[in-house]
Amino acid sequence: MRWRLAGRLAANLPEVRGRDRVVGWAQGSTDEYAGPLRGRFVNGMLFDVDSSRDGSARELSALRYRPPALAPVFAAVLGPGDCCYDVGANIGVYTLWAAGLVGSSGQVHAFEPVPDTMAVLEAMVRRNGLSQVRLESCAVGATVGEIGMRVYRDASGLAHPVTDIGSADRVASLTTLDAHTERHRPPDLVKIDVEGFEIDVLRGAENLLLARSPALLLEMLPGHLARQGRSQAELVAWLAELGYMIFNLTPQGLATHGQFTSNVLALAPRWERFDRVVATLERMPFPRNQTT
Repeated sequence: MRWRLAGRLAANLPEVRGRDRVVGWAQGSTDEYAGPLRGRFVNGMLFDVDSSRDGSARELSALRYRPPALAPVFAAVLGPGDCCYDVGANIGVYTLWAAGLVGSSGQVHAFEPVPDTMAVLEAMVRRNGLSQVRLESCAVGATVGEIGMRVYRDASGLAHPVTDIGSADRVASLTTLDAHTERHRPPDLVKIDVEGFEIDVLRGAENLLLARSPALLLEMLPGHLARQGRSQAELVAWLAELGYMIFNLTPQGLATHGQFTSNVLALAPRWERFDRVVATLERMPFPRNQTT
């Protein structure tokens, strides 16, 4: 009951200081309940997890009452028959959201290297009968091969690559988006949430980005980038070299100035959908908390 109340509050409270604190108070301790969590997203997709102990699973409750934070970007870019790559799909919130937009004639390629997390994602895809979703049990980076992964109990969203395989919790297969698109349909939108490994994903997608210019929706947190020995300046420079503009996702809509938001949208002006997507999102309010 408390989780339902917290979900309703998260959906309806305005974006003001203290909002997340109120929602957290309503939800109560995360240790109070760790059992199954079932429901339906506002787009009609079903979710059903055996345990809600994981942080990403707990966030599903609020999505009974509101779209995920970055849903407007997906709606502005994707339509029936389109293709989306979800790099760092986690348990599949945006995989399912994109699948609803592209329909049975489109495709969603979901990349998730952690087996336990992939099992939850696979069950959600199967539960909704999403034949348009293609599951890829691998990480994405700058080269093809293997990479170490650090994983955290009850925090699937924090899993991230590590450069030293010997110190990793597990080893995952590694591919690049350029290699993937040699065998599969190229995307119209690429969502990248890989906990600071974003630059490596882009380095392995140079041919795709220059040839096809898909929209890029990516996390850009300085702490996560620093953990991988990277920086926001390096990420900005790499995108600029590929001809992309960066837009912040703010409560007032798109912005090309100011401190970077936790997620940004990168678009190439040469892309045929550039003007339409910018016009659609120009005044679209985005929440400050963009975790889900």
